[in-house]
Amino acid sequence: GALAFITNAYASVSANVGIATDYLWRGSSASEGDAVVYGGMDYAGEGYYAGIWTSSVGDNASGAETDFYIGTDINGFDVGYIRYEYTNSGDFEEYYVGYSYQGFDLFYAVNVDDSDADFFSVSYGLPTVVEGVDASLTYGELPNSDYLQLDLSVGDVVLTVVDTDADGTTTALSYSLPL
Repeated sequence: GALAFITNAYASVSANVGIATDYLWRGSSASEGDAVVYGGMDYAGEGYYAGIWTSSVGDNASGAETDFYIGTDINGFDVGYIRYEYTNSGDFEEYYVGYSYQGFDLFYAVNVDDSDADFFSVSYGLPTVVEGVDASLTYGELPNSDYLQLDLSVGDVVLTVVDTDADGTTTALSYSLPL
């Protein structure tokens, strides 16, 4: 009845699909340089969110990837859980916390099964230099490597440039279409 209407008034559902020349994740290519197709769906309710995201991962042995996540806001901190599932290889889970402050985004993820696989990043949305072009710079740190990533976006098109000690410089171009 009326209570269901009030509860649903604060909820939203969104979806997206996209393509990318490479699946770059935490400084490395998850698709071994192959192009990918991806899509997701999110539900946002009063004080929480949940979603699913899936992607091809090129011709590598992992097969397709599907992620399931849920999170909430606790005093300005984004706190959540994500499960990564792969059709042809091992799955894993993380708990994460994020916080934004004056243009900076801090993020920390703890691997549920392997404390040696924790991840930390800090991002900053750069000031607009060219009208219509947004830019962000990210530093990410894994136990055995770190990386620097620059994202330049014009609308739904993003150019990503990643520099790591291990892999050198990698680039990807992606296009996401909100549904």
